[in-house]
Amino acid sequence: MVEHMSFLEVKDLTRIYGKKENQLIALDHVSFSIEKGQFIAVTGASGSGKSTLLNLLGTMDDAQEGTVKLEDEDILSMKEKQKAVFRRRKIGFVFQEYNLVPVLNVEENIQIPVRLDGKQMNPEYLEKLLHILGLEERRYNLPEELSGGQKQRVAIGRALANHPSLILADEPTGNLDHQNGLEVMALLKESVQQFALTLIVVTHDPAIASMADRVITLSDGAVISDAMVRHALSSEISEKQ
Repeated sequence: MVEHMSFLEVKDLTRIYGKKENQLIALDHVSFSIEKGQFIAVTGASGSGKSTLLNLLGTMDDAQEGTVKLEDEDILSMKEKQKAVFRRRKIGFVFQEYNLVPVLNVEENIQIPVRLDGKQMNPEYLEKLLHILGLEERRYNLPEELSGGQKQRVAIGRALANHPSLILADEPTGNLDHQNGLEVMALLKESVQQFALTLIVVTHDPAIASMADRVITLSDGAVISDAMVRHALSSEISEKQ
């Protein structure tokens, strides 16, 4: 019998900051696995380890213990140079801060990860992204000419530019009002379905967590709950079938 391999496998992940009496256990033997195409929300109080977890999954921090396997590649044991290439090609990041380059327009900001890889972006794919993100009319605008919601759409486009298999989003709606936040999340969700991606979002907003397929809750660096979300609409559809 062939053993089933998860898309992302996290085992006994432990991250400790500081030494001896000043030790802070940010993550304490965290384990879970994720299937391809899932949208996972990670929730928990401030200081529960959410952002630390995301940084480890994104290879931007090192763990004391445990493994993270993405498509069966052990990503934490890679050398720094390998990690940088891996991040650029396999992972798209969306942060609370938009991190756009002020002197580049919308099109140019979206293309950054592809250019960093020494490649040109497929024009058709760029058009498709601009269309999905509702930025066609804004392609030549600089970041300062955009609203917060538009800036975050550009950041999502940049995260999708290199056809990553995993999107990591840390409080992506933190700087947006409620309505804009929901629109940006709906867009992220649509992009994930359209391009068959896996999405992990750190959020403290229950409305955003409820959009996910599954919610993992952390407390003091440990997983205290891991539950599938039952969407009313999808359950109605399956009942009608």
